[in-house]
Amino acid sequence: MKLFVLHVLFLLIGNWAGAQILINYRDTPPDIDADARDWNSPLYTFKQKAQFVKSPNEVRYAFGFDETNLYGIFKVKDKHLTDLAQDKSGSPRIMYNDAIEFYIDTQNNSSVFMNDDDFQLIMDCTGHLTVFRGGDKFLMKVERSRVPKDTVTAHFVMDYKAKLRGSVNDNSDVDEGYMIEFQVAWAALGVRPKPNECFKIDVCLNDADEFVDIRPLSDEAAIPFYAFQSMEGNNDFGFPNKWPKAILHGQASVWKKIWLALGNAVWGLLGFFLVEASWMIVRLQRSKPLVIREKVVQVVGQKEVNVNKIFVSKATLFVSENLQKDLLPSDLAAYFNVSLRQLQRQFREEADTTPTDLIRKIKLEKAAQLLMTSSKNIAEIAYELGFSDPTYFSRLFKKHFGETPSKFQDNARAT
Repeated sequence: MKLFVLHVLFLLIGNWAGAQILINYRDTPPDIDADARDWNSPLYTFKQKAQFVKSPNEVRYAFGFDETNLYGIFKVKDKHLTDLAQDKSGSPRIMYNDAIEFYIDTQNNSSVFMNDDDFQLIMDCTGHLTVFRGGDKFLMKVERSRVPKDTVTAHFVMDYKAKLRGSVNDNSDVDEGYMIEFQVAWAALGVRPKPNECFKIDVCLNDADEFVDIRPLSDEAAIPFYAFQSMEGNNDFGFPNKWPKAILHGQASVWKKIWLALGNAVWGLLGFFLVEASWMIVRLQRSKPLVIREKVVQVVGQKEVNVNKIFVSKATLFVSENLQKDLLPSDLAAYFNVSLRQLQRQFREEADTTPTDLIRKIKLEKAAQLLMTSSKNIAEIAYELGFSDPTYFSRLFKKHFGETPSKFQDNARAT
C-alpha cells in the first residue's frame, strides 16, 4: 500500500512539475494479453485536445522493465473505432488507423532528428505493428525529409497484443475503445538496462473521428487530414527534442536477486560442463562429426582451446554465465583485473586463441544447441545470446559452421 501511495505521489509531482516519467521495475513480468489487471502501478493519463474529432479520446498508460524486457500498456477510451488503411504489419499506412505510437531515444542523445538508436513503434487497434528506426542515411540527405527513418519491422522481434471493445468502421454505434500491451527485448533496442538510467520517450495517439462517413481507404487514395496528438499536446512529433524524459525506477527485490543469482550459477555450471564436454569430444574425434541427441553437427575450426589452463577455463565459465550479454574482451579484462594487452597475451600463451574468438565460439556453439533443441526462431536466439543484429549473427554462424543458421536448423531437424 505504501509503495502504491509513493507511485501516486510521483505521478502527481510529475504532472505538476513536468518531471520524468517512471518506468517501474517489475519482479514479475506481465502476461502480454492486453489486460491491465496484472499492472499494479497507477497509470499516467492524457486526454485528446484535437478540435476536429467527434469524441476526444483518453489514454491511460504505464511502462515497466526488468533485466530482459521493456513493457508497456495503453488503455484507450475511443467511442468511434476506425481502420481506414486496412494494411498489415510493416505498412507505414497503419498510422492512419486508430493507433498508439511509442517513441524512444535509447541513448538519450538525439536532438532535432531521429538517429539510428531511436525507434518508433506503431501499434494499431486491430493488432498490426510497424517499426521505424531513425538515422536513415539516404533520407537524412533529402531536404524535404523532416523525419529521416526507415521501416525495420521484418527484422524486429517483440510481443504485443491488441484487444477491441466495439466495432470497427461503424459510425452508427458507440464503442468503448481498445487496449494494447507489448514487450520488447532490451537487446533489440541495443540497451543494457541500469537503475536510474534515463531515456527520452513519447506516446502519441492517432484518431480518425473527424470522418463522418467512415470507410476504408483504397491503395491509391490520398491520405486525408488526420488527428495526431502526443501526450505533451504536440501535433507535430517524431522530433526527439520534444520528447519527455523517462527514468528506470526501482530494482529487483532481494528474493528475485537471490533467485537470479542461483539461476545464473546453475546455468553457468551447466554451460561450463557442456562446453568442456564438447571440446573433449572435439579433441578425441578431431574432424569427425559431433553427435548430440542423434543430431549431427560438423564443428568447423582448426584451433583447439586447452581448457586445462586455469585462465582460459575461468574465462569460459564467465562467458557461459553471461551468454545474454554483448560481451567484449574488455569485459573479460575487467573480470580478471588485468589490462587488455595482458589478457590477449595470456590467451595466446595458454590456448593460441584470442578473447574475441573464445567469446564467439562459446556463443555460437550454444546457438547451435538452441537451434537443434528449441522452438525459438533465429532472431530470438541471436538476441538471447547478446547479438543485437540477427544478420550479423547469421554471418558469424555461417563462418564458424559453414552454413547459415536456417540451413543448419533444417538439416538438424531432418536428421
